Amino acid sequence: MARTRQPIDPEKSARIIDVAMHAFAQHGYRDTNTEQIAERAGVSKGLIFHYFQSKANLYVETVRATYSKIVAAADMSVWQDSADLKDMVVRALRYKIQLQLRYPDEFALAMQAYAEVGNLPERLRPQLQAIWSNQLTTSVPDMVGPVLQRMPLRAGVTAETISNMILMLSNAIGEQAKVMVRANPQIKIEDFDPVVDQAVQYMDVLEHGFLAE
Repeated sequence: MARTRQPIDPEKSARIIDVAMHAFAQHGYRDTNTEQIAERAGVSKGLIFHYFQSKANLYVETVRATYSKIVAAADMSVWQDSADLKDMVVRALRYKIQLQLRYPDEFALAMQAYAEVGNLPERLRPQLQAIWSNQLTTSVPDMVGPVLQRMPLRAGVTAETISNMILMLSNAIGEQAKVMVRANPQIKIEDFDPVVDQAVQYMDVLEHGFLAE
């Protein structure tokens, strides 16, 4: 007779993921152990494996939940109500920095999963890359689309192309900001002013080109 699988308690599952998020963010995938997560979540180690089957699966689900938490907390109007690309960059970067200071572990894990995917077990990499790609394909158009719709694009240039270019620039700026945060965890928002100014210059070139008229 087949054994009946114990149903998952949503509250316990959410608690495990929340504890795991902080643990993975602070110690990384390899240096985090399930015993510590179980103890801090007030559950048994066996229950974690019953719910998630493995530490790897727990990590993937934790990263997915963390991205969803960040997106849910973000106010999309910061991007959508911008007058143009430069205004959007200034508003978005300052707001993102505020969110990063408000949710340090969430952003730490999100950046860790993106930037250090090559150091994770090979079987995890496609799943994490899929999570990241899904976030980009769903969030970026929602954020940038309304701004581009209000701008007179040159014939033959699509909003999708501009969105992809903005994404590449944003990733480059994000890497620079990440290095600054790692170097100084107590960094203040105003310390990012040079990064914001650089992003504005990038967007100015993107919007108007680099050749003199």
